[in-house]
Amino acid sequence: MTFNFGHGERPKVRPPRRPFDIVCNALSLLAMVAGVVVVGAAWTGLPETIPIHFNAAGEADGWGGKATLWLLPGIAVVMVPSMLLLQRVPWIANTPIAITPANAAAQYGLIVRLLAMLGLMVSLIFLMIVIEIVVTAHGGKGPLGIWMLPAIIAPMTASIVWYIVAALRLPPGDPDPTDDLSSAP
Repeated sequence: MTFNFGHGERPKVRPPRRPFDIVCNALSLLAMVAGVVVVGAAWTGLPETIPIHFNAAGEADGWGGKATLWLLPGIAVVMVPSMLLLQRVPWIANTPIAITPANAAAQYGLIVRLLAMLGLMVSLIFLMIVIEIVVTAHGGKGPLGIWMLPAIIAPMTASIVWYIVAALRLPPGDPDPTDDLSSAP
């Protein structure tokens, strides 16, 4: 059985792993594990009721049981490895341009790069929120405060815009434009 996800027969080419991708993936896994460690380390000292939602000003405005804190690292433990696995099959991604044998390797390289960046951001965002909740639960002021929402939205939006622009600018058959970025020392 084969799946084509509505894209017809696309070339199944795995782009080479770039140092940039490897570093992002390693940092993603590290931040994911750090989220689990932070919750585990803080668990016994947490009050039974903790902040579970913050308003746009970064102030806690929703409260719940401390067990809900495990949801964030739990979601990261599902999402981050999923993004790492998707990097191995970039031909299933939905793309803004047609994938051909001439542009497949370069376009798939961009998809892998995007997934690496998004995986890193997701794991860091969940880690930041966990830290924000733990600090606030102990009566402190979280490190992000009013900057929480922009810290979440800006990098995600920038990555997606970067990918779309890079994918649309890449002429058919051209090498991966991020080669200079990923081969830097």
